[in-house]
Amino acid sequence: MANEIHVNYESENTLYAVIRDKAGNAWYVNGQAFELWGTTGRDAEDYCISLTDRNGSLYVGDFNENISSGRYYIQIFLQAGANPADGDSLIAGKEFVWSGTGEITPDKLLVNKAIQNKSSGQIQYFDDDGQTVLITLIPTEDNESVTRASD
Repeated sequence: MANEIHVNYESENTLYAVIRDKAGNAWYVNGQAFELWGTTGRDAEDYCISLTDRNGSLYVGDFNENISSGRYYIQIFLQAGANPADGDSLIAGKEFVWSGTGEITPDKLLVNKAIQNKSSGQIQYFDDDGQTVLITLIPTEDNESVTRASD
């Protein structure tokens, strides 16, 4: 997948994203891991994910597929100089639920394709392409309750 990160901002600027985990650690792009900002002297340039200006005030970028599924926070910065810097201005932020292959949003679960396996009860919810599975739910029940577990 690609272009999972979107932000609206006046075209002809330089924007970048930083992905944070629940603990507030930043995704270190070259190390492919989350870490405390500034570990071993790293700065914004080490955590930045470039965004492409698609004109019409829309920027897009890729959410790293090596990040495991979960809930993350994406920060968008306006780059002031030639390179990303710790003093760049934060212009936007959003919570992002990542399935490992795409963003999970309520509308995708309600509107997009979902298939239930009648024998196992397993339900697969698909991304906009109708091919990529975002989440799989496995319902189980007994005489008193119904439980859903995600795969």
